[in-house]
Amino acid sequence: MIKLDISHLSWQLNKSFNISRGSKNTAETIEVKLTENKFTGIGECVPYGRYNETLESVQKEILELKDGIENLEINKKNLDQFIKNGAARNAIDCALWDLESKKKKETVWSMLDIQKPQEIPSSYTVVLDDPDKMIEDIYGHREFPTIKIKVDNKNLDRILTNARESLPNTTIIVDANESFEVDDLNKNIDLFVKTKIDLLEQPLISTNDDKLLNINYPISICADESFHDSSDLDKISAKYDTINIKLDKTGGLTEALKIQKKAKEKGLKVMLGCMVSSSVSMMQILPLYKNADFIDLDGPCFLSEDRKNGIVYSNGMMKIGEEICWG
Repeated sequence: MIKLDISHLSWQLNKSFNISRGSKNTAETIEVKLTENKFTGIGECVPYGRYNETLESVQKEILELKDGIENLEINKKNLDQFIKNGAARNAIDCALWDLESKKKKETVWSMLDIQKPQEIPSSYTVVLDDPDKMIEDIYGHREFPTIKIKVDNKNLDRILTNARESLPNTTIIVDANESFEVDDLNKNIDLFVKTKIDLLEQPLISTNDDKLLNINYPISICADESFHDSSDLDKISAKYDTINIKLDKTGGLTEALKIQKKAKEKGLKVMLGCMVSSSVSMMQILPLYKNADFIDLDGPCFLSEDRKNGIVYSNGMMKIGEEICWG
């Protein structure tokens, strides 16, 4: 028998995290613990209001599967038959992975025959703010090999021109979080080319992204809010050439592994993304790192305090120790 426990954890942020849709000063996560005999596996998720998720709704989804999980009817292989993709499934799926690794006394990395890295190049997210503050933040994190800049359709020229002048060799991702109209895409083509933007993430609202069908845009466009799991790959491949895999969308590592394989077969680039959350969430998706084109896993950088044995962010790198908080 397995015992399932759910906790709501609130993480204080070290600064306000602002995007085009709003801002927050805490990160609210749900933790699932699965205990079997002396072994305990954990999984973390972030309920996301953009997809009509709340702390209460996610906990309710998990509790509805409690009996099935505890009596071993539900497992990693059949979980997707009992619950839709999303944050709740992510926490359960990743807790099952972690529990299995503990029982086998081997890491998730070795279970997947993937070498566990000691360090990986990291990104840093510059949140939407006054342009002067954003420019200062960009320059203040110039040691990161990738900078992701949260934007709306205002002050783009000033922010991006300063960013590229300050960081001539850095990978720059522009994340609009659905705040652009088609006119914004068209009028900023020359700016994006001039400033050598490497990736433009989710420029249009997902319900209006048919305007991207077969568009010949000079900058790679990435699907975030328009992409959730492998069932979306066919319909988005004519609109986007990069996908953002987030476990809170896919419903966990199991589905994410399938997505990455199918995406590569379709010739799509892959970004690994995250919500603002602890190192557990980052570790849950990191086994996909080898075949990722962009790695955007800086969620713990915004926490006042992270998990014990979490990822250390230093000199633009994610450093992963021998003792790790998941997997």
